[in-house]
Amino acid sequence: MTGSPRSAEPDRGIAGRRGAGACLALALAAGLVFATGARAEDVDVPYSSAYDSAFRARAEGLPIRLVDVVCRDIYEPVPPGRFAGLYRVANRLHVRTRPLETQRILRDFEFLEPDTVRSRIVGDSVDVLVGTRDQWTTQPEVNLERGGGRTYGSIGFTEQNLLGLGVGLEFVFREEPTGHTHSAEISARRILGTQLEGRFKAGTGTGGVTNTVLLRDPYRSLDDDRAWTTGLWRSSVDQMLFRDGQLSAKFPFESKQVALEWGTGERRSDGVVRRFTAAFGLQDRHYGPTRPEPGEPDLFAGGEEDLDLRWLSGRITLWRPRFIERRGIEYFDPIEDYDVGRLVSFESGLILRALGSTANEGLVRLRLEGGHVTRRFGFGMARARVSSRVRGGPRETLAHLDARWVQQPARDVAIVFAALGQAADRAPREVQYVVGGLNGLRAYPVQELAGTQVWRFNAETRWVAARNVWDVTSVGGAVFFDSARAWGTAGAPEPWHLDAGFGLRLSFPHASLHQVARLDVAFPLSPTRDGRRSPVFSFGSSQAF
Repeated sequence: MTGSPRSAEPDRGIAGRRGAGACLALALAAGLVFATGARAEDVDVPYSSAYDSAFRARAEGLPIRLVDVVCRDIYEPVPPGRFAGLYRVANRLHVRTRPLETQRILRDFEFLEPDTVRSRIVGDSVDVLVGTRDQWTTQPEVNLERGGGRTYGSIGFTEQNLLGLGVGLEFVFREEPTGHTHSAEISARRILGTQLEGRFKAGTGTGGVTNTVLLRDPYRSLDDDRAWTTGLWRSSVDQMLFRDGQLSAKFPFESKQVALEWGTGERRSDGVVRRFTAAFGLQDRHYGPTRPEPGEPDLFAGGEEDLDLRWLSGRITLWRPRFIERRGIEYFDPIEDYDVGRLVSFESGLILRALGSTANEGLVRLRLEGGHVTRRFGFGMARARVSSRVRGGPRETLAHLDARWVQQPARDVAIVFAALGQAADRAPREVQYVVGGLNGLRAYPVQELAGTQVWRFNAETRWVAARNVWDVTSVGGAVFFDSARAWGTAGAPEPWHLDAGFGLRLSFPHASLHQVARLDVAFPLSPTRDGRRSPVFSFGSSQAF
């Protein structure tokens, strides 16, 4: 494929199936801009950069006549200068992507950066120009932390767009205090030219084996009228339990889970997306006897146990989306999409012995999401979910809260506050929340805190010092404060752990994942278990929280 524009007629098959009017084979989201009455602000004036509200009003609701798709290479045009030869080599090594869909949906693909979505009225129809720029899709993943004289973390390789087909490959090796694992994953969208998406993942190591198979036809727009998902998850592992920052006990754990879901939905005239999902679920668990480590007290007692769950459930979701665009928060270079709308999702079901369950029970799940935007003080988001089985009272109740507030006092500066809370009541034996050097408590070992209740708070100021240096990298920095506390079945409640530090940030604008490589130095403000207060160096291929 070359960089010349291509045209595409509307795909009548997709339009008929999705009920979205004149949808497009190569630019589905571009068609949805008009055909489904999406926001007029998403469309520019006839192939120009002007902004004409009268044009938008006239274009709203008109059918799509054709779409011009312009796929640009990673460096197009090639920047002049002494590195021009390297840029040309990068273009030649890269396999061009086939023409695809538009802005917010295109950003979900990660290997494409939408440059332009413009339109022009032709008679009683609209022509749409979709311009995309390919991203460099082959890149490493590194997430390391050093503690106790050893280095832990993960090293991997990711390809997001194999042969330009949108197929993803990932290979990861992880080294943890509990042992090592290696895993491989392959994922794809539009399998064999259909709308299907799939994922297969397999992992093995000193702790056991895991497998995941997922096939789905998801909602791709706010107006899609149906979706379905089928998935299988299997694992056979030695489950690890921690206390006082070290391994305390382990037990054999096997789990098999199957999920089948079918959903239907609509977007109402008031902007609320309403969806209903019917589901069948299966989960079989086998627990072996818990074995304490030498010298450890027997705080996690448990013997052989089997639990079989089969359920039928229904889920109602009401969602009023409100997407905003920001830059320089989680990543340096790309536009980031945040939904600050509101969502309520409630699921109820029956776990039935007649289907093979251990006992008759009820099933309840609740999910809440919401956001808020201010003119001067930034925006915030909060997500909460609670689930429980009910038999003579609640059991295995699990709760999760994730909230953050972001303020950008300047274009290249972001102040991020984050809170994470997790809690379990009458929890399954395998449930234990762990906080440490690899997930937001940077001056402490990897499994520093563990329990069935955890709070973690983070504050970080991030800034971009220089963008797209030599058309290769963007450079920035950060200062941060971390705090966390855990308590639960692992023994006495842990005190608050506090640290502060600073770091270097590097981003690669033409890489598909847009990950920010970080190099941090963290100082414990409360002493570690061995009494040290020396700085801890950590390196990762993504933000710490």
